[in-house]
Amino acid sequence: MTDPQGRKVALVLSGGGANGAYAVGVLKALFSGKSIATKNQLLDPDILLGTSIGSFNAAFLVSQWDEYGAAAVTNLEQTWLETLAADAIGQNGGYRFRFDPSYYLHPRSYIPNPLRPMVQLAEDGAFLAWDIVQRTVNLVTSQETIRERLAEVFNFPTFISVEPWADTIRKSINFEAIRRTSKQLSVVATNWTTGKLKTFHNHDMSDRLGLQAILASSAIPGVFPSVYVGAESYVDGGVLMNTPLSEAVQLGAEVIHVIYMDPDVASIPQSALASSVATSYRLQEISWAATVNDDIGDARMINDGIRILKRIETGDQVADSELQALVQGMSKIVPRLKRYTSFKPLTIHRYHPNEELSGGALGLLNLQRDHLEDLIRKGFFDATLHDCMEQGCVLPPTPQTGAAAVPAA
Repeated sequence: MTDPQGRKVALVLSGGGANGAYAVGVLKALFSGKSIATKNQLLDPDILLGTSIGSFNAAFLVSQWDEYGAAAVTNLEQTWLETLAADAIGQNGGYRFRFDPSYYLHPRSYIPNPLRPMVQLAEDGAFLAWDIVQRTVNLVTSQETIRERLAEVFNFPTFISVEPWADTIRKSINFEAIRRTSKQLSVVATNWTTGKLKTFHNHDMSDRLGLQAILASSAIPGVFPSVYVGAESYVDGGVLMNTPLSEAVQLGAEVIHVIYMDPDVASIPQSALASSVATSYRLQEISWAATVNDDIGDARMINDGIRILKRIETGDQVADSELQALVQGMSKIVPRLKRYTSFKPLTIHRYHPNEELSGGALGLLNLQRDHLEDLIRKGFFDATLHDCMEQGCVLPPTPQTGAAAVPAA
């Protein structure tokens, strides 16, 4: 379904680690015509934008669209369940723990190549030895206090290898097809040096640079190592923009379907016992929710402004309270208005779970197949029963009445 009014349609996919399987379920509903949001028509987006795991899902769909069309989502689901999901010995297509004893003790690890575990152990040993040398040198030579130097001795990402993730990207995504297609792709990452957003587009998607861009966009700080793209170090785009909604508006989208895995913060239960992991995760979710809500608020304000201006043009009476509310609202978003290249009525459909997806912070790394299947089913179910009023979608004024069709958040 292309938009009957000729408007540009965008699909925005947020980060969320393994919870990205929920987005696959939503996409199944949208691309099979099972969602009320598309009036049960197949969605055919012009622009696909993604952050973190959303960058992989978006790039996968763009790379296969010219050949498979909306059916590419079936291949995406298969990739999640057969390549990304953990196998019988616990290995998955997303990451690997170095020196994992369960891997070396499992008989299947030695089939079909009995030498493979030994080679991997030797490579991990060499990697860790070099890391220890670097940290020891820093401990001895650094000008920082002894407490600061000791704090830098341990680094969790040292014990995680993302080579399985790189292999999955290489096998799954045809970067030449991305450069060739008319579908627009945007992959968002964060420059770890400057702290600024970086967006990679179709023309950036060479086999080497495209791989690095997706690795960078999904490099969760403190979990996965940063990724060099050229001479610059990058990390997860979610650090600054987990849901690149405003980027879609900048590219001229007027109808936007945004899928993100974060429920309303108020619905996330607080841990009975405080922990660093739970605290950091909740802090991040609050930050992500604030950014999305800011963008949604901007879109609502733009629609309200257009509606009131049209009423003034047609000679309708506009109450002083409406004008005052508009002026106050616009004054708050003025610093962000540079994001928008034009002011057109916006339609934004929001798809996200009503409650926290199972697993909390550690659920981001849960690639067990049964867990992914559950998330896909949940996403599909939520999208088929999509309720704009409940989800807080943004709808433009109706042409019959000129009244704003904007449900409450």
